[in-house]
Amino acid sequence: MKEVLDSRFLVTHYTTDDEQTLSRTRAKLAALRRERRGVVPSIVIAEVMNAVCREGGRDKALAQLQALEHAGLEVVPLDIGLARDAGALRAVHRDLPMEDCVIAATALRLEGRVVTNDPHFSKVKGLRTIWI
Repeated sequence: MKEVLDSRFLVTHYTTDDEQTLSRTRAKLAALRRERRGVVPSIVIAEVMNAVCREGGRDKALAQLQALEHAGLEVVPLDIGLARDAGALRAVHRDLPMEDCVIAATALRLEGRVVTNDPHFSKVKGLRTIWI
C-alpha cells in the first residue's frame, strides 16, 4: 500500500531535536524507499520548504529538499484531476486546509494512507492514516 507523506511528517523529520522521533522518521523513510511505497504530493514540498526555511533558513531547506528529491520517493504533481478532487473535498470539509485536501485526494486516488498525526484527516470518509 502506498503511503502519502503529510507535511507534518517531513517537518517533524527535518526539525526535531528528539533522537527517538528522528530514529522513527528515519526508519519510516528507509522502509518506504526500500519498498517503493513512499509518495510525496508536490504541495508538501512547498509546505516543507516554507516551514524549514522559517526554522533553519533557506540554505538548510534547499539542501534537505534536494536530498528528498533524490530519496527514491514518488513525487505526485498537482494535476487537474487532483485539483478537482481536492476542491470537492474542501467543499465538504470547510475546516480542512486546501493543502490537506490535496494530500487527502492524492491518498484516495492511490488507495493509500496518509502518514500524519494531523486530526483533520480523520474527518475524510474512506481516508486511512498512520503515524510513526
